Amino acid sequence: MSMLHEANIYVLFFFHSITRLCKVCNSSTIVARDAVRIPSSINDLGEYMTAASDNLREAAGNAVTAYAFSTLEQYIPLCIIQTVRVLAAGKGVVSKAPLTMNGIEALDRSGSVLYRDLKGATSFDNSFWDIELAAVSFERSASFIAMMELEMPELEAYYQENHNDFTEEDFKLMFSMNGPRRKGDAIRYNMLFKKLGRK
Repeated sequence: MSMLHEANIYVLFFFHSITRLCKVCNSSTIVARDAVRIPSSINDLGEYMTAASDNLREAAGNAVTAYAFSTLEQYIPLCIIQTVRVLAAGKGVVSKAPLTMNGIEALDRSGSVLYRDLKGATSFDNSFWDIELAAVSFERSASFIAMMELEMPELEAYYQENHNDFTEEDFKLMFSMNGPRRKGDAIRYNMLFKKLGRK
C-alpha cells in the first residue's frame, strides 16, 4: 500500500471522527434536567472506531491500522476540550437552554467511554497506543470539563492553584461562562490575573 493511500485513510478516518465529536455541541443531553445520558454521537464514534479497526486490519494489516489510529489518544481529548470551549462560549445547544449538571456529567462520562473504546480499538500487535500519554491527555480533558461545574469561589481557588494547567484564554472563558453553579464574572478573573502577577 502506497504512502499516499495510507495518508488518505488517515485523513478520512480523522474526518469521520471529528464529524461525530462535533455533534456533541448540539446534543440535548448537554441541557438535560431529568437524567444523565451519553450523547448518541459518542456511542456512534466508539462503534465506528471498533469497526474501523477491525476492517482496516483485515484489509490492510496492523501497520496501516496503527498509522490510522496514531495520535488519537491526544487528538480525541483535544476535541473534547474544544467542545467544552464551544459550550463555555455560549454556543451550540446552550444558546437555547442552560447547561445542566447532568450535561456536565454526560461530558465527563463521554470522555471515559471514548478512552475505553479507543483503548479497545487499538489493542492489537504493533499498535502505537501510548497508555501513559492517553491517561495524561484524557485526565487533562476531564479537568477542563470539571471546571464547568465549580462555584465561583471554587473556580478562583482552582485557578490560583493550577494556573499553569491551561491557557489564560481558557481560564478567562471559564470565568466568563454561566454554569449550573455560577454566573459568569470576567472581572473576578481580571482581578486574580493581576493578583498573581500574570503576563
